[in-house]
Amino acid sequence: MSKRTQRTCPVMRCLRSAGLRASAFGRAVWRLLRRHRVPVEVVLADEGRRRALKRDISTNLRRLQKVFGTALPADAVVIVQQVIPTHRQPAGCFQVGAREDGGRYAVIRLALQVNGRKLSTDEVLATLAEQCIGIVAQDARSVVVPVDFDPGAPPPPQDLPRDPLAPAA
Repeated sequence: MSKRTQRTCPVMRCLRSAGLRASAFGRAVWRLLRRHRVPVEVVLADEGRRRALKRDISTNLRRLQKVFGTALPADAVVIVQQVIPTHRQPAGCFQVGAREDGGRYAVIRLALQVNGRKLSTDEVLATLAEQCIGIVAQDARSVVVPVDFDPGAPPPPQDLPRDPLAPAA
């Protein structure tokens, strides 16, 4: 079919306009779905690590939102930073409050380092899950709940067999 026929044929014009309307509707639905995403801000200088961490946290946060439903406040923010500067460095904390109109909000803070020890991505995600559970379970109007990781004892040194290629002592 020629381009001229595609432009002048009433059936083709109708199909084209229907396709444009359907794509516009799809974009509008997508915007509505994205609107309910919780903003995640990772405060790091390393661009690659920031993007990877933001992607992991956003993915797991969407999963937690599916689990908890409307129990999590619709107006929430996640901030990931190197350390949470307090006298006792927690791995994470949250603050929940009520607005004047009765709506709830939540600010979830996650640390990447606790007392000089860097947390793995899994530990940061575990802290996120604990914070979400705390938000869902709490009754007070405003509360801060810290999460601490105990570094535990270092693994015992392993006795390695003598290197057979090393010179004899």
